[in-house]
Amino acid sequence: MKKVNRVFIIAIALLCLAGCAADIQRAYWTTGTAAAGEEEKKGNIEQAEKEYRRALQRAKNHLGQKEISDSLYNLGSFYRTQKRLSYAIEYLKESLSLEETLSGPSSERTGRRIAELAAAYYMDDNFIDGPPLANRLQGLVDHFMGNELFVVNKILEAYRGDPVKDANDIARLTPLAEKGDTKAQYELANMYMDGRGVEQDFNRAIQLYELSANQGLADAQHYLGVIYDKGRGASQDDAKARTWYRLAAEQGIAISQYAYAGFLLQGRGGAQDRGAAIEWLKKSADQGYKEAARALRDISQSNK
Repeated sequence: MKKVNRVFIIAIALLCLAGCAADIQRAYWTTGTAAAGEEEKKGNIEQAEKEYRRALQRAKNHLGQKEISDSLYNLGSFYRTQKRLSYAIEYLKESLSLEETLSGPSSERTGRRIAELAAAYYMDDNFIDGPPLANRLQGLVDHFMGNELFVVNKILEAYRGDPVKDANDIARLTPLAEKGDTKAQYELANMYMDGRGVEQDFNRAIQLYELSANQGLADAQHYLGVIYDKGRGASQDDAKARTWYRLAAEQGIAISQYAYAGFLLQGRGGAQDRGAAIEWLKKSADQGYKEAARALRDISQSNK
């Protein structure tokens, strides 16, 4: 009987210790998350990123699914604010998927993640994945109030566009594009890609991008790189993406130089060339492209 009691007491003690440990870890997580927000407000971006990442790791190691969802959301929102959109979309998608399981597809918490991810897609010119989220967000507007409601309405307004202006732009751009005006072809391609003023038509959009790009418009070349890199409106094709990014990079487009460097580093769509990748990253960083500068720092640290 005494042995049973001792086992019972030890088990209870261990449970209490586990509970205390979880409370301590949650307190650290809360403090770390708040510290990340303060560093972000101060403009200490690198420190803020470290704190957000540390909070996510703590949540994964010691806490529950709710804290993990919140940490993913915080980190994704941070990256969207910093316009590091590929990272933002990655973390926000993961947070949304987790939150739909935790609180349901129509909860307030899920709605916040939909809003943030829809904003990231819009900033990334992704009008394939973005509009379905905007449609979902429209049905969740009642969850929001005050400043949140203002922001949500701005997101929805951005996706709706201005039908009268769009129709006028289509009428203005179409004859110019038919005459071979490269900028008109590019702008009209954007409208077909987005479905603004016309029915969304990826084939027509790509045709117009190619007409413009083949005449040397760097913006069109870069966006064709994005299309084949991400598989937006066309099958993913690393070789084509690499070619279009290279052409835009050679014209001095910083984001294209960064993207092309990534293909060279990874050997996507062609041979791997670390030395050339570093040179392209330097060219991009010299123009002030922060992601390129960050990539160079990462490469330098990995060499130590």
